[in-house]
Amino acid sequence: MKTLSELLAQYHQTGDCLIGFNFNDVWDVQAICQAAQERNQPVMLMAYTKVVEVLGLDLIQAIVERMKARYSVPIYLHLDHCDDVEMCMQAVDVGFDSVMIDGSALPLEENIERTIKVVNYAHAKGAVVEAEIGKIRGRGMTDDDYLASVADVKRLAEETGVDMIAVGIGTAHGHYQGKPEINFERLQQIHQSVSTPLVLHGGTGIPEEDIRHSMTFGITKINVGTAIHTAYMQNLGKQITKDGIDAYPPTTISEILPQVKNEVVKYFEMVNPSQVV
Repeated sequence: MKTLSELLAQYHQTGDCLIGFNFNDVWDVQAICQAAQERNQPVMLMAYTKVVEVLGLDLIQAIVERMKARYSVPIYLHLDHCDDVEMCMQAVDVGFDSVMIDGSALPLEENIERTIKVVNYAHAKGAVVEAEIGKIRGRGMTDDDYLASVADVKRLAEETGVDMIAVGIGTAHGHYQGKPEINFERLQQIHQSVSTPLVLHGGTGIPEEDIRHSMTFGITKINVGTAIHTAYMQNLGKQITKDGIDAYPPTTISEILPQVKNEVVKYFEMVNPSQVV
């Protein structure tokens, strides 16, 4: 199996894209892995820091390690949107394949400084690092505040040696109010200025044509979270209502996993890498 670093290099060359799905427990991890197996495509399982606070890094790693043994497709474990250098290092220590050090709320110099610390530590242990420039809407950002500066992205890439950069280009976390307004001109400018693989956050609700267009400008990973936990929670709520007092976690949750899996499959079909590992 290719390492994550090798896969990203391959996809960056071929114009393909890895999808990272946020998960919350062992059930949606299972649905995501089943979808990846069905589509015969690599997948990234992303643990947000709120999930880490509940489950712990070691338990998350153990769950995903068993999934890696159960399925034949490449599965990579990622720590998502972490602004804590120490937590990033701890994730690397327990066996995460990649970590995101999110310094996007900091002045550029501090963002670079934190990213360098994590990159040096992670690379020494064979792990991959993602950083971020610009803001992802949904954090109180409006107008041009959220757009990544081309010059800032260039500095971050050159001074840190980071493996992936998430760039603010108009996407948002959560559900969109209307059609997403992606600034493809800014994305193209960034792509032309750096050779680093780029990451598109806020993948839920972005039209397929926009996702595929973004891939022509260096987007090598796309993050999807809201679509998955919405499918999970809405279908689970309906199933609990249907089962009533007979609702029982193993059977009730198992009933709705196919709907969650189908939501994951939709995104695999949008991206459809030309080179299946």
